[in-house]
Amino acid sequence: MINATRLQLKHRFSYIQQFMASPRTVGTLAPSSPWLCQAMLDQIEWTRTLSIAELGAADGVLTKRIIGRMRADAGLDAYEIQPNFVRRLQQIEEPRLQVMAQSAERLEREYDVIFSCLPLLSIPLKISIRILQQARENLQGRNGTLVLFQYSHLSEKLLSRYFHWKKQRVVRNFPPALVYVCTPR
Repeated sequence: MINATRLQLKHRFSYIQQFMASPRTVGTLAPSSPWLCQAMLDQIEWTRTLSIAELGAADGVLTKRIIGRMRADAGLDAYEIQPNFVRRLQQIEEPRLQVMAQSAERLEREYDVIFSCLPLLSIPLKISIRILQQARENLQGRNGTLVLFQYSHLSEKLLSRYFHWKKQRVVRNFPPALVYVCTPR
């Protein structure tokens, strides 16, 4: 029990360090809660999902849960630019996972589903726009789904440029979050 608590504290401290080093790209002081991850995953029909991207995968909290839900023949591209987080993602032993140590401004292919944990309001506006444009353009057959969370409703105007969306509030997270389920305009 003591070792588990120590590991959990070390994990949280890692997020605080990353946030302090780069608040524009990390955007949070704590990893996503199990309830936030579950709310995001529940938005997808997993029996039909083959090609998945995760933008801002951090150290893999959501990544591991996606892997647990995806089909055996599905693939996951986890995009992350923070070197410490990239190293942690690369330690996940999963052949269906491809760690993409690059910005989500340039997605590699089309996807059925894109999950985003990126702090749109913390990132410079031009970059947020490029990321949302890439997400819209790279959703498979324009029938794909973007699922993202934000800590404020202030990104809704920006989202509305590229997507139709609905939202769900998740209070069991620090801080409470809004999950958006988006389809291309």
